[in-house]
Amino acid sequence: MNLQEYQRRTEQAHDHAGARSPVPVQGCQLAAAAGTVAAAIAREQHGLLTETGYRDALSDGLADLLHRAVALASAVGLDLGEIAASGLATLDDFDAACTPGTRTALPVFDAGYPEAERFPRRLAVTFQEATDPRGRRVVTATVTSMQPPADAPRAGAGPRPLQTGDRLGDPLSDNAHRPDGYRFHDAIHLGFLTVLGWSPNLRALLHRKRKSVPIVDECEDGARAIFAEEGLAAVLARLAETRIGFRRYHAVTRDVVDVARTVTTGLEVCQAPGWLWRQAIWQGFQAMDQLITHRGGVLVADLDARTLTFQPVSASQQPWPDMQSSPAAA
Repeated sequence: MNLQEYQRRTEQAHDHAGARSPVPVQGCQLAAAAGTVAAAIAREQHGLLTETGYRDALSDGLADLLHRAVALASAVGLDLGEIAASGLATLDDFDAACTPGTRTALPVFDAGYPEAERFPRRLAVTFQEATDPRGRRVVTATVTSMQPPADAPRAGAGPRPLQTGDRLGDPLSDNAHRPDGYRFHDAIHLGFLTVLGWSPNLRALLHRKRKSVPIVDECEDGARAIFAEEGLAAVLARLAETRIGFRRYHAVTRDVVDVARTVTTGLEVCQAPGWLWRQAIWQGFQAMDQLITHRGGVLVADLDARTLTFQPVSASQQPWPDMQSSPAAA
């Protein structure tokens, strides 16, 4: 039986019995039905129901719960079939399988731009931790390799894109009273870059801004977009504290994705599906956790595969030398 047919027959039964209740009463009846289901689960957990009795109790409880949900939907003029379709679309958006075909259909935001304005399709960044003269732990990020390599700059095109061996931004400290590893937070930006193909912050640091189209340079790659991304990284880091550091995929809950989408409203990345945001956040925080644990390492961003992987630095490169100059603020 489809939901619309079920709703129609439920409405007919209520009309025949004269059993329509006010909306507040129906809301209470729906809550009571949910309580019945919860009670059945509690009884089973305490060993008070046989397997058959448990299944029968759940079946009866869920039937009543569905009945009450249909009655409430009808009372306020909602179509349960449309509600179900909308909910299914939301699930597809949030939990769609990441098949090769799905990935291929995703947008590449800088496709069609000059090579010098595009992100490299593969990028390796080495993170080195050291101690500065003030005794703070600081991190320096260096471009280890990129494919394809950056083009030579054109006249009037601004600074040349970063090359292998160039430092990626300024050394970073935690900028916090209590050390928390945020000095490695560029891993979050690399998660955005790798999985979403989006990061105004890294586009600026890599000198890959899309200056050939002034409106894109201003609105997508400019200061406001950069600040939005930096703010999002900071907010996500706080949310991660109560969600096991986002070290597991399912720790990136729907409300976390909603925060990311709200912060980036109006930007090109807002068209990215929820499941892709989930992947980006999870991979970025996994990489950040690895960097903190190993006090540095190499992150390899594969933008075609949309995977960010960690590699330890060889023992010959350790220990890191102490910094001789103070780091810039994040």
